[in-house]
This record gives sequence, C-alpha cells and structure tokens, in this order.
Amino acid sequence: MVHEKIFTVPAGGQVKIIVRGYFSYKQALIGPFIEIWVKQYMQANFSNPGELNLPRYGSLEKDSHVNIRELAVRASGITNEQFDQVISEFDQITRSSVLF
Repeated sequence: MVHEKIFTVPAGGQVKIIVRGYFSYKQALIGPFIEIWVKQYMQANFSNPGELNLPRYGSLEKDSHVNIRELAVRASGITNEQFDQVISEFDQITRSSVLF
C-alpha cells in the first residue's frame, strides 16, 4: 500500500511524503516505510534530502538515537502537524476493513 501527500511550504517549494506499507501474515500491524522528497521553487523534479538517509522502516520515534520525525521536519520545511497528518492518514487506511 502506498499513501502519498504533497505539501507546499512557505518558501514556495513542495514536499512530497510517501508512506509505503507491506502486509505480513506474521505481523498484525503494517510498518511504514517513509520517503520524503523536496522540490525547491523553480525546480523541475523532486530530490531526496541526503541528510535523512530515507526510506526508513518501522518506528518513527527512535532509531539509533536519532529522532526521524525531527530530522524529516527540519530537512524538508514541513510542520510537525503536517507530518503527523500523513502518518495518521496512513494508520487509518491500514486499519480499515478495505485492506483485509
């Protein structure tokens, strides 16, 4: 499953957040793979901010003492609320009965 959302940041650029989830019969929950792509004003294509080292799998809270959420927000220019919105939409979709 893929959930994709594009936000326009105040500087005029755009941020694309892609959350991918793969169903496993061994696990009850679908773990997210997070990708963030940034397109600056007047750029033709989205590019991956290199300092994030994405995509990342699983928990967004702690990964090797690095808070992925804070890195993503800082590198892309989106707000915490926008990031949380994408993750909550992904969670709602994965818990819906449409997938099972």
